Amino acid sequence: MRFLDTYLAALLARASALISDEFHATLARKKIPALQWRVLACLSDGPLPMGDLGRLILAKQPTVSKLIDRMEAAGMVARQDDPQSRRRTLVALTPQGRALAAELIALALEHEASVLLPFPPESAKLFVEMLRQLIEQHAK
Repeated sequence: MRFLDTYLAALLARASALISDEFHATLARKKIPALQWRVLACLSDGPLPMGDLGRLILAKQPTVSKLIDRMEAAGMVARQDDPQSRRRTLVALTPQGRALAAELIALALEHEASVLLPFPPESAKLFVEMLRQLIEQHAK
């Protein structure tokens, strides 16, 4: 067996790329770029500072700023002053952005269910929990 067929980081990267590519095809049919989807998904739980948003969508600050400019012009997001810090700007979904996020999240959950379908429900649940723990351990 080849090294890359047993090395955890390579397996995670390949699985992520394959699964993401499948969902990105759904996004492409809806003409939604993957980074826009990530922003919508991240903001679905509430407003976030620009810096946090960049870390969550895995993009550098200049990319995030341009992306938010485009999404704001399209009516999906709005910038807000952060009541806790005058130096930070929050980004929040507009009603239009919330509706689009809800639609895309439903599609993402359908896709996730199809990805996990071959596995027994308890194994799938355990797998997701182990990934969460792995991320938590290495995000410190």
